[in-house]
Amino acid sequence: MGHVGKYIKPYVFGIVIAASMKALGSVVDLALPYITSIIIDDGVANGNLPVVVKYGIIMLIISICGAAATLRAHRNAVRISQDFAKDIRNGMFEHIQTYSMKELDEISTPSLITRITNDVQQVQQLIMMTMRMFMRTPVLAIGGSVMAFVLDPKLSLILLVLLPFLYLVIQYTLRKTKPIYKRLQLNLDRLTMVVRENLTGVKVIKSFGRQEYEKERFYQRSRDVKETELGAGMVLAVVNPLITLLMNTAVIAVVWFGGIRVNAGGMQTGQILAYLNYLTMILNSFTNISKIFSMCTRASASGARINQVFDSVSEIRTPDAPLPIHMEQAEKAISFENVSFTYPGDTHQSLKDVSFYIEKGRTLAIIGPTGCGKSTLINLLVRFYDPDNGQIRVGGVDIRQTDLNELRTKVSVVLQKTMLFSDTIAENIRWGKPGASLEEIQSACSIAQMDEYISQLPKQYDTQLSQGAVNLSGGQKQRISIARGVVKQGDILVMDDSSSALDFTTDLKLRQAVKTRLTNCTMVIIAQRISTVMNADRILVMDKGRVVGFGNHSQLLENCPIYQEIYQSQMGEGQTVGGIVNG
Repeated sequence: MGHVGKYIKPYVFGIVIAASMKALGSVVDLALPYITSIIIDDGVANGNLPVVVKYGIIMLIISICGAAATLRAHRNAVRISQDFAKDIRNGMFEHIQTYSMKELDEISTPSLITRITNDVQQVQQLIMMTMRMFMRTPVLAIGGSVMAFVLDPKLSLILLVLLPFLYLVIQYTLRKTKPIYKRLQLNLDRLTMVVRENLTGVKVIKSFGRQEYEKERFYQRSRDVKETELGAGMVLAVVNPLITLLMNTAVIAVVWFGGIRVNAGGMQTGQILAYLNYLTMILNSFTNISKIFSMCTRASASGARINQVFDSVSEIRTPDAPLPIHMEQAEKAISFENVSFTYPGDTHQSLKDVSFYIEKGRTLAIIGPTGCGKSTLINLLVRFYDPDNGQIRVGGVDIRQTDLNELRTKVSVVLQKTMLFSDTIAENIRWGKPGASLEEIQSACSIAQMDEYISQLPKQYDTQLSQGAVNLSGGQKQRISIARGVVKQGDILVMDDSSSALDFTTDLKLRQAVKTRLTNCTMVIIAQRISTVMNADRILVMDKGRVVGFGNHSQLLENCPIYQEIYQSQMGEGQTVGGIVNG
């Protein structure tokens, strides 16, 4: 069971106790038909009331003991299976937190959701059924066979004829259901993916009137799940009648040949009834065995998928002897040295031999056409991915030799895609700095040009944001994200096109506030607007994954055709931006 087994190990003793309690209850079940035969043959048939009372009391006592043992076993089964599920879910979640973007891309988010919910549930159910049935079933099957043989060895020949047929039925079940359950889990992944995409992209779907297309897409995935489940159900639908047919055939045979033996004086009536009870126990046990094997097949597929989650180990992690980042002693805050990178599963290089640097306390702006690799630079800077070639240094230290948490503490990132949580405005901002005071939050919002709006709200910073922060505009979401990045007080603040939804006036005020109040912070600004980048100390111009320009605004206007083209398309000649006359 691999990693799954490690989570089962702490509960082995409890599982053994629960299974033992269930086995004890099964022994009681085995004793009852034999005692019943004594009451019928020695008591009722002979009119011997003391025998009936004596063995009746014995039956009552052992029945109570069996019920108590079964109750204890069931309570333990529920508790242990739930504790196991909680532990392995927690372990999976903790392990997923260590994933880099590469592992998340490989397994996919919908698949991870299915694995941490449905797959864990399948293994949990198997563990619970193991405690309830795994010991009970063989005890009843073997014990019932022994007791049947003790009652009448000749009549037990019926069982010897029956067992090969039962074995073939179980083998058929295993061979048919194993591939079906593997397909089922994959289809559940695809269904989860469709639901997730539909819920997160509901505005786009409605705005383009694609509801019918999405319905059909969902229906198709739902049909795939249904068809796969139906395939497994059809196999079991064949198995159960076959076992029932075998059981009824065996019962008819026992009644027929048992009646002959009773008439011949070889058996008594009570023994026939007891033998029928044992036969029913044996055949029901084989029915349960087929169910257990079916569950094992499904849980085995789920267990393999869970193990894959644990087996996927991120290559991006803190080295054994990390080097500290002393930003105060470094001349260059950030430097890229001949960096090349291709996203996993892609054949196109996103970055090609990229080199640049920015001094501590200065501002670097990055601009270029869509898809030129601007955001990829940030993904590499905070080690969401590692480059294929070259080095990236922060504070003069190769980031692959630093502590990952320290690196991400030094670098505060405001990502291009705004992500806010269903919590108060204050708590969303505190994600940048847990425990930040209200004064620190207000100061960060002042820089982000959000304090005036928040102060007008009835609950101000305690205002609750809805799911996805739909009660805020795009620009307001961006400004809260910027405040979250500012309050972190990292040595480097990265803004990945995070002011694209702001109007020019607010954008200008934001840039002025950042420049005057974050004087010791190294800034990296990714933007599409010339007005946002033109006053930066250095501007990096990207095109098709390569550096095609590096310098200040004036230098690039003279020697960088791509920058000139962007400038002319946005500014034209003689335009005024931020109080600066251009042209």
